[in-house]
Amino acid sequence: MDEKKEFEFQPEKVDNAEKKFEFQPEKVVNAELEKVDDAEVERVEKEYNFDLFTANRGKKVDNARLEEEAKARREAARREKSAARRKPIKNTEKNASASLPTDIDFDNESETVIEPELEIQPQFEIKPEVEIKPEFEIQPEFEIKPEVEKNIVPERKPEAEKIQGIELDDDFQIENMVPSEPEKAPETNNAPVARKRPSSNNIRRKAAPHREEKGGIAGYFAAHKVKVITTLVLAAIAIIGIVAVFGDMRMDIFGFTNNIYMMLILILAVVLMVLCTFTKERHRFIHGILWVLVVLIIAGSFAAFVLSGVCDFFGISRGRTISDFTIPEDGNWGTAKIAEELYEEGIINHPTLFRIFSKLKGNDGKYQWGNYELNSEMDYSTIMYNLKLGNTASTVKVRIPEGANVDDIITLLAENGVCTRDQFITAMEDMEYKYSWVNQIPENSVRYRFEGYLYPDTYNFYGGEPSVDNAKKAIDKMLNGFNSRLPENWKELVKAVGERLGKNDMTLNDCMAVGSILELEASGNYNEMRNVASVFYNRLTWSEPKFLGSTPTYYYPDNRYNTNAGPMTVTNEDGTKKTYPAGSEGIPPGPQCSLTEASILACLQPADTSYTYFVTDKEMNFYYNKSYTAHLNTIAKLRREGKWA
Repeated sequence: MDEKKEFEFQPEKVDNAEKKFEFQPEKVVNAELEKVDDAEVERVEKEYNFDLFTANRGKKVDNARLEEEAKARREAARREKSAARRKPIKNTEKNASASLPTDIDFDNESETVIEPELEIQPQFEIKPEVEIKPEFEIQPEFEIKPEVEKNIVPERKPEAEKIQGIELDDDFQIENMVPSEPEKAPETNNAPVARKRPSSNNIRRKAAPHREEKGGIAGYFAAHKVKVITTLVLAAIAIIGIVAVFGDMRMDIFGFTNNIYMMLILILAVVLMVLCTFTKERHRFIHGILWVLVVLIIAGSFAAFVLSGVCDFFGISRGRTISDFTIPEDGNWGTAKIAEELYEEGIINHPTLFRIFSKLKGNDGKYQWGNYELNSEMDYSTIMYNLKLGNTASTVKVRIPEGANVDDIITLLAENGVCTRDQFITAMEDMEYKYSWVNQIPENSVRYRFEGYLYPDTYNFYGGEPSVDNAKKAIDKMLNGFNSRLPENWKELVKAVGERLGKNDMTLNDCMAVGSILELEASGNYNEMRNVASVFYNRLTWSEPKFLGSTPTYYYPDNRYNTNAGPMTVTNEDGTKKTYPAGSEGIPPGPQCSLTEASILACLQPADTSYTYFVTDKEMNFYYNKSYTAHLNTIAKLRREGKWA
């Protein structure tokens, strides 16, 4: 029992030992480890019966000595819960275990008691003077100064270093649910040591720089500039479209009214943006293409709108339109009403832009009542200037009937004091008129330059003192009436008619020559005009002599327009007779009378039939045949029935 007290653990000695052997980290960190004095180590091991560095140095244990001491302590060990003392004691980082011999026999009865050397802790506290082998693992409890630690780069965890051969970085591990907790810096009783995160120049960080930017509106805009700008432009277009629909704005863009154009753009843009949303993650390439299309559509629409407004402002790229514009004396028209009427007359395309410019120029409230002759080639400034001057010149209303020729028109204008015959001829033959089809007229072959092109309608012509200027303005108005009735694709239609006839040099003048015959044969009946046009075109391709055979062509004063094969004697109303000579084959040199819109369209878009003859009765019913015999039989039948005209 005395021997047991000799090895009894005394805590106060341990506390004192800890204070005596206080660890000084600056010496461990800054100084190289000195070699351990083997003699001193052996002395300590023998004194405390404990192998301090056996696990690290591989020093062998004196088994004979331990066996002898074990036999002396065995009996005492049995009395004090031998079962507890038989348990193997685990080596820990704080309590170093003794290397017990494996051949100790605990079943051998002995009075010798072995005192538990492992309960003594002071051995772990090592004096600073003792040299420590480099293999000794320094525990986290050792204090490390911040200035030394901040330069240490923590190593990556090997288990999260690679996935299927791909080297991971922090961002990749986070997004793929791979834990990549950085190693914590060791803490001491003082404040925790600050750890500087190592820099990383990986691809993921470059691809998503917005993660390091500030949040909020500014950060989102910096990361999504294109999308934000595109969305704002779409929103602006949507607002303009809504205002245009509910405010009845008029903004014609290259032939498209604002409502149709805006709605189509909005629908297309919305569809593309929806597709962009669904393809963002799965189809990056398609997503990019769709966004490019959205941007192009928006940019193209904006450019078209701006260009159309600029052209309208300067009077460029508008179809030539002449209008008798009248502001009533007691109409109380403001700028908005004037702009709307100018749009209806075809003088301007953007009434809203006209109102804005008028406001900026300070012209609102300065426009005078009166009669004005305006055209679509005037810019905004010229239009406003004329409207501010006022014009009270007298005008006369003249109606040009369907089927009238130039002689008839001259007579009407002279009777209403617009111009004389000579003034009209001078204005028609010598002055220039800006229409693309004017140069197609064979002036040396026709009787009058503009025969057939003076559109029949009711006009307000300048009256009072007859003049060439009045005649020119009157002619320009009638030519403008014809030009406005031509379909936009009239060139393609003329080409199609030429291909049908095998005539490569077919012109608009040729078609209008046939159209004037349709006006004389079937005035006002569009469907019958198309059928009659097919009859004349079929005669131009049949094997017979290519006479159109239209009776009304006999009566035109100039026989060059006669389309009949033989002479014809006609009894006039006064009982006198007149014989007309034979005409010519093919298409006449030009039209013989003013064409209406129906005859213009019918000669450009004839019906597809195989008829070569037609005849009408008293009630203007049409009968068509494919042979001359059938045609004669139809005439005989009409005579018997009393329907022959």
